[in-house]
Amino acid sequence: MSDASLVLPAKEKTVLHEYDAAEKLYRAYLEENAADPDAWILLGDVLRAQQKYYEAIEAYGSAVDIDIDNPRYLAALGAAYADIHQYSDAKDLFERAATISNDFHYQYRVADMLGYMGKHDEALVIYSLLASKYPEEAGLYKRMATVHTYLKHPDEASASTKKELQLRVKAVEKSPGAVSWFTYADALSRTGQWAEAKKAFDKALSYEENAQTYLRIGDALINLGETDAALDMFAKAAAFDERDFAFLMDLADHLTEIRLYEESIRHYTKALELRSVHADAWVGIAYDLLKLDQHDEAMAFFEMAKATAAIRELPWADKLHKSEKTNALDKAFAQ
Repeated sequence: MSDASLVLPAKEKTVLHEYDAAEKLYRAYLEENAADPDAWILLGDVLRAQQKYYEAIEAYGSAVDIDIDNPRYLAALGAAYADIHQYSDAKDLFERAATISNDFHYQYRVADMLGYMGKHDEALVIYSLLASKYPEEAGLYKRMATVHTYLKHPDEASASTKKELQLRVKAVEKSPGAVSWFTYADALSRTGQWAEAKKAFDKALSYEENAQTYLRIGDALINLGETDAALDMFAKAAAFDERDFAFLMDLADHLTEIRLYEESIRHYTKALELRSVHADAWVGIAYDLLKLDQHDEAMAFFEMAKATAAIRELPWADKLHKSEKTNALDKAFAQ
């Protein structure tokens, strides 16, 4: 197989979520074509989909080294840094991309990073300036509502959400489709309009079947008190593509958030069937077990997670991604 012919099948494997196979093909291609920045980006995307964030950073960094003034490459690297919560580095990269490109979405991302860094006032300034230039951009009002909430500005948060909903309705009327209905449903859910949100998610599903929409329908059903129906939707979400490790992790995390701990453990376990060693999955199981008062089992999984993380050179504290889960586990098992 020639070098060039490796890329197309790698892309096809990526679409099918056969990420391990895609990664091997991209790496084989790059052995002979290391100066191809687009191939490094494609490899980074595959690695990021597998939550191999540090390897993704290396791949995106290789693309940036080849073409340091490409805003798309800079933004890809910035997004990967954001994945590991290195928000300052991510912000710098998005700022460089925004300086080079006229695409205002890079400025979005600068403000997003400022928000993650706790600099909500600065983030709000950028969002507000962008909203004055792009008043029909619904996503800006979603972000402004979030920042206003952090700043304890309930009236402003409510006004921003109201504006976002108006724009989402216009989008559905003008261009009905999976994306417009999904984003409208998402806005409805954030205002607690769960029955209306479910209907909108159902409309999105009628245009395009995907795991994320099944998950969100399940979430709406939980909030409507229909637990059995919700569990059915979560099962459909997981079954939609059983090879999608990242989604299974996201689903398990979400089930933890809504306190369905046994279901969460089941989906973390499914994720581990795809990747048998993964510290964050073991942390998730440990936290769920802790919530179920199974302390000995929780400690065992937490120790496995720490041991796995310790063999990697990760910059975060204790070499394990700090979160509400790890903080709770540290507290529970403090010596």
